[in-house]
Amino acid sequence: MRTTLIRGLAGERDRGLNSSAGLEASKRVLHLVAENNELGRIVRLYRPASTVAFSRRETLLNGFAEAVAEATTFGFEPYIRPAGGRAVALDTDWFVLDVITPEDRGRTVAHRDVFTDFGGKFVALFSELGLETAVAPVAGEYCPGDYSISSRGAVKLVGTAQRVTRGARLFSASIPYSVSPNVSEVLARVNDLLELEWNPSTLGSVSDESSGITRDQLEAALIANFAADAEGESTLADLFGASPVDSDSPAIARAS
Repeated sequence: MRTTLIRGLAGERDRGLNSSAGLEASKRVLHLVAENNELGRIVRLYRPASTVAFSRRETLLNGFAEAVAEATTFGFEPYIRPAGGRAVALDTDWFVLDVITPEDRGRTVAHRDVFTDFGGKFVALFSELGLETAVAPVAGEYCPGDYSISSRGAVKLVGTAQRVTRGARLFSASIPYSVSPNVSEVLARVNDLLELEWNPSTLGSVSDESSGITRDQLEAALIANFAADAEGESTLADLFGASPVDSDSPAIARAS
């Protein structure tokens, strides 16, 4: 299957991204691939702007309006993300990896199989970088789920989620290279306002687990493991210029 790589850093328009457009583009690419399967697999790796990505279920919780206001006060843009799960605070110290794959509209793929397959890729990736990890949840982790990538059984290094529409699937992963004080504080305040329990000590990062891994090394490893067969690098601007995007609402898969 043809694979296209798209990279970006929040605010760099030459790569098709500007501030909050990063997370919104994930949903648009999913629809685009669903309607144009000939595009093949899109692997998108970017560093997001300061954003608190809420799930749709959290919009129904008491305290949601206050959580949005708190995020905004800290300079984090609130966003309802296209995959499930719970609130995640992101900034440019994180990587977001999206893998959007066309699917046969008559074929059913188990979410569990996709989580397991990609989880194994992350475990192999971190092993290459000298880190021992596992596909396993950590008690008290933010955005809890069965398919988190954890280290030492104590910290969560990667959160994963899926979203499916007829004709395509989005697998998304959030990977903190480092965790800034603002991310820690915003996540603590948002969870408190939403009355969601979590243990702040479970919020891990790649640099905390191994100071010898650079940001560039992590990015290169992500590309090598998820887009090794990419036919060059493109931009969101190029992609969206290829075909119109519809506005159907995909189903949300369970996240981790």
